[in-house]
Amino acid sequence: MNSNVIKTPFPRLIAGISIGSFGYNLALITPLAFLLTVKLAMLDPANVTKNFSIIGLTTGIIGILSQYMAGVISDRTTWKLGRRRPWILIGSIGGAAALYGVGAAKTFTMVLLFWALAKLLLSFMTTAITALIPDQVPENKRGTASGIYGLVSPLAIMAGINLMFILNSWAIERKFLLLGLICVVFAVITSLLIKEGKVEYQKERGKNDSLTLGEKMSRIYPSPRKHPYFTFGVLTRFFMGIAYTAASFTSVYYLERFHVSQQDLAGIVSTSMNITIPILAVASIIGGGLSDKFGRQKPFVFLAAIVTAIGILGYGFAPSIGFSYVCGSVISLGFGMFLAVDIALMSRVLPHPEDAAKDMGIVNIANDIGGSLANSAASPIVAAGGYPLFFGVLAIFGILAGIIVKPIPELERKEATNIEIAQ
Repeated sequence: MNSNVIKTPFPRLIAGISIGSFGYNLALITPLAFLLTVKLAMLDPANVTKNFSIIGLTTGIIGILSQYMAGVISDRTTWKLGRRRPWILIGSIGGAAALYGVGAAKTFTMVLLFWALAKLLLSFMTTAITALIPDQVPENKRGTASGIYGLVSPLAIMAGINLMFILNSWAIERKFLLLGLICVVFAVITSLLIKEGKVEYQKERGKNDSLTLGEKMSRIYPSPRKHPYFTFGVLTRFFMGIAYTAASFTSVYYLERFHVSQQDLAGIVSTSMNITIPILAVASIIGGGLSDKFGRQKPFVFLAAIVTAIGILGYGFAPSIGFSYVCGSVISLGFGMFLAVDIALMSRVLPHPEDAAKDMGIVNIANDIGGSLANSAASPIVAAGGYPLFFGVLAIFGILAGIIVKPIPELERKEATNIEIAQ
């Protein structure tokens, strides 16, 4: 990989990454947290959970394909603008158009199609943004960068929910359009802040015919034998992706568990966000700083997994909306710690710097697979045992996320371990 070695100053880099991530999460995650539930309830109020599960499963599959594809394409982009900035812009513009289609759709099928398209296009945006961390952030600052990056998502969701509450009288298609337009504006700002040089992707030539099947497969997914720590990291994200599906079901949970009306839903979800997001923010910032200071990541992941699981389990037995706010706060405390070190940990175990976007795309795919599996299983699990069983299952996977991180070495042993694995 040859480049002009143009790097963005750290404060400017973090600002650019944060602004782009804010726009992405505002556009895609706000609808998942609230707006999509309202849209489905408007079209078919009797089948909200079922249809939400179908959307989660379908778009999860789309996400698996699109994030890998986006990573490979971004890594191999040789445009003068760079290999990340073009896809941040293209993904945001296309995603915004698809979001308007979701808002204007008149049937569930059209909602599903436009939402899948939005997921596909916005995957290019988020994959490119995430890859900027291993591309340009020094290793000794990745805990701080990861904490700030993790903080942006919940802040964007909180801002989005409150914005939807303020604009409660707006037609739903206008709300989707507004979220998309904000995403585009933020993507443009990110592209102006980030500095990149033209990159020439150096593909090995003359060796493909002599490669074994395993070596060819390792170009798609890094060999678990040669790079086991990457696989353990992917599994950690996979299990946490299943567990944190609890957050995306909040609106459906309030509608069905506590029989909240559509008119009151925005206010309740907004209140929940305003309580839980500041807790997540503090946990994320403090966790990232402490991780850099002590050179430790695994203890934060383990503790985060246990705390998150406790909060999720509490959701299943919450006797009131007020108690659910307490459970949400516990989840936010745990997940904030997880976000503080997750990106830093995964950036450290990436097998090949030249394939950073592709490999970070695999990490995001693991998260999407976990979420899509949980979404697809939600309806039958709730039907079989109610929300206590559903959230109980999610809590178990949260605990597994803390256990599976154990084989990954700590920060100070990275260099020796990598040499050992290479041999």
